[in-house]
Amino acid sequence: MIDIRLLRPLAKAIGARRETQRHLDCLNRQIAARAGRQAITVKVRSRARHRSGFPLYRDDLADRLAFERWAELDTLAHRLAFQEQIINALEHCGDAPVSSVAG
Repeated sequence: MIDIRLLRPLAKAIGARRETQRHLDCLNRQIAARAGRQAITVKVRSRARHRSGFPLYRDDLADRLAFERWAELDTLAHRLAFQEQIINALEHCGDAPVSSVAG
């Protein structure tokens, strides 16, 4: 038997997890795009000066940008892990046998 009281919190938890994952993906895309733009800027500037400076590659820039926003990334990762635990707990609550009290 499906317990209707468990479906609403489970659906709400799944929606919250989906929204957190979307936010984390958006943040990662922003970091990657900004690193790409900065890499192009560095490359153009080094060509204009006709000298080779410290080469900043796209991955290095992405790592630096991620480090600058580590608090936000870490918070979202922890929130996502916590939401996974909640969803697992809610899914396993429905698996528990229902005890009936004879009276």
